[in-house]
Amino acid sequence: MSSLENGLRILALVSEERPVLRVGEVCRELDLPKASVSRLLKTLAEAGLLEREDRDQSYAAGGKALELASCYLARHSLLDLVKEAVDDLVREFGFTGHAGIVAGHERVLLAAQQGSYALQHTGSIAERKPAFDSIIGRAILARLNDAQALAQLKAGSDRGVLGGMSDAQVKAELAEIRRTRIARSSSLITPGISSIGAAVADPGRNEIMGFCLSFPTIAADAATQDRIAASVMHHAKAIGARMRDPVWTS
Repeated sequence: MSSLENGLRILALVSEERPVLRVGEVCRELDLPKASVSRLLKTLAEAGLLEREDRDQSYAAGGKALELASCYLARHSLLDLVKEAVDDLVREFGFTGHAGIVAGHERVLLAAQQGSYALQHTGSIAERKPAFDSIIGRAILARLNDAQALAQLKAGSDRGVLGGMSDAQVKAELAEIRRTRIARSSSLITPGISSIGAAVADPGRNEIMGFCLSFPTIAADAATQDRIAASVMHHAKAIGARMRDPVWTS
């Protein structure tokens, strides 16, 4: 095996669970001689991919690794990944896809993608509506604790903020979303429309976004809705893994 391959194997050992590497540990993990490991660690440190801690001669991620991570994140922003998920869902099921955030007590729409189904239910970009009246809003609010979610909802006007539900009902709805990680409900504003969605986060940038598929309730039987939920779950897990979102990686 070449020095380059061994160097990459060493870098692959660095993780959140193991942020610091020591010579002896690397030797045991990779079954390499101490002299080779010491030389490779020194080379990686000189390249900026690792950084040597003089006090105990250990190695941690270096500045160049941070630069590479920043370049990666710049190419794969949370919004880009969410938009890709929405496009995939719309292609798969033919219904309408949305993505958005919560600002205060409102859901703000960031993306809307029409499907092939004859009856469309599409909002306009930057459209605002009470957060708890939308699946995206509910999915995002479920990431807060009950006290935070209720305080955020009640900070706005009373009209429609809680979708006509009591505090106990709101808490029960949020608890169910936390349990399944999927939000599903009929529209509280447009009769006959249902939505299924989820929320994902980029902890490094403190961003949370939600996405969903909306469809006429009569157009999707229980089995189809379960397939939509499974597909939403699949995309949310994939985004969560990329963003290291603890809700989706735990």
